[in-house]
Amino acid sequence: MKPLNIIVAEDNDDHAEMIVDALQDYNPENKVIRFRNGEQLISHLQDLKQQKVAKHLLPNLILLDIKMPLMDGFEALKLIKDDETIKHIPIMMVSTSENALDIEQSYKYGANSYIVKPFDYTDFTKKIVEVNRFWAATSELPKP
Repeated sequence: MKPLNIIVAEDNDDHAEMIVDALQDYNPENKVIRFRNGEQLISHLQDLKQQKVAKHLLPNLILLDIKMPLMDGFEALKLIKDDETIKHIPIMMVSTSENALDIEQSYKYGANSYIVKPFDYTDFTKKIVEVNRFWAATSELPKP
């Protein structure tokens, strides 16, 4: 299985730890970076752009929470999808919200997928492993 370069933007420490652990347990070769809000995520992506980082060194996938401080997931999603340099990066919204409006807005703003975080630890971990399996083994990602 190919390793992925994944960014997790999640303000809840417990949720972030579960996500990162599941991604790295499933594939120890994954490189996972975590940010606590959309502002940090956008700043990091802007830094990569300024450094003219090769396309293959950009993230393969961004897991993005909606409700975060400073800049929420919707704002970050819109900024990424409006940027020609990075809009190709697949973004999966990962939220506790099952609200139809949140789901609809996510897709409207360009999200590639939306999953609801299960409340049960085992179910949550299983769902993240399935996410990893899909993006690493099933789906074809943009080539550098």
